[in-house]
Amino acid sequence: MASPPKVYFWCEDCRGSGKQSGGTPCPHCKGTGKVATWTTGRRQFLRYVTNIPITVSLPERDIEGECNQIAEGGLGAFLREPVPVGSVVSLQFVVATPPTKLHLQGVVRYASGFQHGLEFVSLNEAERLAIRQFCTELPSLSP
Repeated sequence: MASPPKVYFWCEDCRGSGKQSGGTPCPHCKGTGKVATWTTGRRQFLRYVTNIPITVSLPERDIEGECNQIAEGGLGAFLREPVPVGSVVSLQFVVATPPTKLHLQGVVRYASGFQHGLEFVSLNEAERLAIRQFCTELPSLSP
């Protein structure tokens, strides 16, 4: 039986820079800024690799971050601070094909340090289509 596919996340120790505070390579990610983990292969939607700015809004504050994976059902994001699992948030980001600014609702389903998995809640058909079109331009992760 084949091994499940790997997924890469930003390193928590160096916050994706690949370097420690003294400028030496981060020992956790070996200077790459990313660490690998295995997936279970049980996802509803194929995920795509991206690198777009995102704002996650909680009632008390906005948190900036980077969306590093996207699918029709949600996204993965490296945020500047942790958000608890189960939090209902607003998401703002721009998909480039065609340029569309999205304002969506989501729920944090996964959090490991600064890496988060967010599920979209109540997408309308236009929002789903914008995400689907954007994904066609991106490299996919193995299912």
